[in-house]
Amino acid sequence: MTTNANRQPGGRVHSLAPEHLGDVWAGAALAVLVLGVAVFIAGIGIIVSGLTASIGFDPANLPPNVAGIGQAEVIAGLVLFLLGVALAGGGIALLAGSLRPRIPLAVLAIAIAVISVAGAVAIVARGPSDLVLVLSLVGLGLGLGSAGVLLLRPRP
Repeated sequence: MTTNANRQPGGRVHSLAPEHLGDVWAGAALAVLVLGVAVFIAGIGIIVSGLTASIGFDPANLPPNVAGIGQAEVIAGLVLFLLGVALAGGGIALLAGSLRPRIPLAVLAIAIAVISVAGAVAIVARGPSDLVLVLSLVGLGLGLGSAGVLLLRPRP
């Protein structure tokens, strides 16, 4: 007599999702992880941009505030860097077996989603804007917002 090795008791087919998460929570955790890595990388890019902002000036004719050029970019990049680390770390923790970060991660993802969509609206409202940046912010907001809402759902 032969049996199917993939067959689970109760008729459930084994998936790649961890058993404690289920397919819906695992998909949401993976989405938060991937988008967190994207925010992390964007933060590094903004930090580098802020650190190199004063390079474009003529060394013989520097502006009086050359020391302050790029400081806001460095601070914003550092905030994005830390938010990306928090999102990616929470997604890894969920996929590794801990359910403890589920609610804080969902709240953080939804908060970042609201901020990114508000940023996209603010960019569009100020006049002619960069379409790629606006669409990226809206996509980030939709992705993190939907993943956060899925993580807030009761056990599927």
